[in-house]
Amino acid sequence: MTPMSAIPGTVKVYGINLLVRMMADAPADVRVNCPKGSPIRYGEVVARGDGFDEGANAFREMPDPKAIVAFEESAEEVEGHYFYVELEEYRVIRLDSVILSFPQQ
Repeated sequence: MTPMSAIPGTVKVYGINLLVRMMADAPADVRVNCPKGSPIRYGEVVARGDGFDEGANAFREMPDPKAIVAFEESAEEVEGHYFYVELEEYRVIRLDSVILSFPQQ
């Protein structure tokens, strides 16, 4: 099995997609609340695309590697594609899903 530390160097992400390592709990210093009551999930950016948005034919600013991102997830559907490495969940999500990003403390 591939060691978790090898993930950022072995997985390529393209366009406006992010690979995030999911966090079980919200960070202690920031908590986002949805007025509709949808769950907010958090993850650490481990890889990112080049930021080229084909639809807009432009480059978009991407969260920094190791940044924490927050995104809304409906109770019925999982956001993005997911996989597991050594029992840790990773997601590939689109930049448009990200509500905010912030550096780790």
